[in-house]
Amino acid sequence: MLHVFLPALAFALVVTADVNRNFIAVPIAAGVVVLVCTGTVFAVYRLIPWARKIPGPAFGVMALAASYGNVTYLGLPIITEMLGTELGYVAVLYDLVASTPLLLTLGAFISARYGSGKVMSPAESLKRVIMLPPLWAVVAGIVVRLGGVEMPKLVLDTAGIMGKPVIPIMMFTVGLALDFRDVKRLPMAVPALAIKLILAPILAWWVGSRLGVTGKVLEAITIEGATPVMVLSLVIADEFELDVPLAAACIAVSTVALFFTMPIMMKILF
Repeated sequence: MLHVFLPALAFALVVTADVNRNFIAVPIAAGVVVLVCTGTVFAVYRLIPWARKIPGPAFGVMALAASYGNVTYLGLPIITEMLGTELGYVAVLYDLVASTPLLLTLGAFISARYGSGKVMSPAESLKRVIMLPPLWAVVAGIVVRLGGVEMPKLVLDTAGIMGKPVIPIMMFTVGLALDFRDVKRLPMAVPALAIKLILAPILAWWVGSRLGVTGKVLEAITIEGATPVMVLSLVIADEFELDVPLAAACIAVSTVALFFTMPIMMKILF
């Protein structure tokens, strides 16, 4: 999926979208949401007396859970179903231009700091971002659009067909990641999950509004902010030896909570 299907879908969505201010506003909003949520989780857990006793590997999970949403695996199918397939490019830009690069750099740095795994250099982190095949597909789509190149219908149809398996596979992967066996320790994660499910969509909506985004695009950005904990954070938690069972519980519980929190946030903000 990472090397074939998702790049094809990303290219098809971007190359058929109108290149305008949204192509800058969406990644900016995503970056602000991640950075503010990261700063907030540090501040909140520092202010709570009992939270200071949380072990480092568990706090590393809190930092990831509060900051990084499942913006492609769940955000993309929700946006395309609620707002239309033409808005799918918002999920692609939100994730591949901002959220995932920040996870592989800032998120990896924080995970290494609080875990007991290896420490990655800035050069290694940057290399991991650059080597993401879907990111190259986004860049190729933008270049084609800005260059005014008319893509043959055969190429667009082929990319669209190759991208069709993405959403079912993503949903299946989300199901594989749901693990409720460690929910008894979830109370320590409540502040982090509140940041992710409540503060993040408000931030996404506010930043998008300030950047002049309106209509369905603003709704799509807000949906992305409201998504539950990112499945990829489980991979980062495992790589840097954080509290993997707690990370899995955060993903599972936040995914279930999404069905209640997202409609409420969308109703309040729109």
